[in-house]
Amino acid sequence: MQKTTEYLRHHHGGDGDKAAEKTVQSYAKNHDADFRQFWDRHCAAHLSDQASVIDLGCGTGLWLNELAQTYPQAKLTGFELAPYMLKRMDNLATNVEIISDDLNNPTTELADNSVDIVLANLLIHELHQPVTLFCKLRRWLKPGGVFILCDMVRQPLADYLQHQYADIDLASQTPDYDVLVNAFQHFQEHNRYHPDDLIQLLQQCGFKIAAADTFKNGRAVRIAAISV
Repeated sequence: MQKTTEYLRHHHGGDGDKAAEKTVQSYAKNHDADFRQFWDRHCAAHLSDQASVIDLGCGTGLWLNELAQTYPQAKLTGFELAPYMLKRMDNLATNVEIISDDLNNPTTELADNSVDIVLANLLIHELHQPVTLFCKLRRWLKPGGVFILCDMVRQPLADYLQHQYADIDLASQTPDYDVLVNAFQHFQEHNRYHPDDLIQLLQQCGFKIAAADTFKNGRAVRIAAISV
């Protein structure tokens, strides 16, 4: 887990406290009206005070706490490895449990067919490979249970740089070297998968795709996958 922890710190810019603060500040953007509409469309029928819900890479636990306000008896579980995220988990609801595990190859064992909903919001691009996790989720989810995957997907380099440096003319102005290195490293990490790659991997791991919508001008995808 130490190796993954170091990778995540580097992936998050090398400053854990800054990364945790950014997660808090970007919470509303990453759980905006479009996300909530997608979530409600595919998850509302599965939510109740008897539901079991998992948030993978839950950051500082804000989404779990929000769910707990409506479902105070539900079993809400967050998986988070980064110590700077764990440190920022304040006032978690009593029905929220946090598990620290490496989601590249999770050692946690939950009962088969025991989970109603799993969310992975901006997590999968951080994994070295997602198949081990997908197969474990398929076992954990009840038949008909829902896996919501939201993540960055492949895009042309020119589009990525235009997004990163919208206000800079690269022909006349060169960004800071370290900033450029960070941008290109993130391009490789955010550019791991085409939406079809994720869809096909999920299908190969035993899921049925209920919906797949791109957003952020095609730079990201939301997928609702059903355990069968």
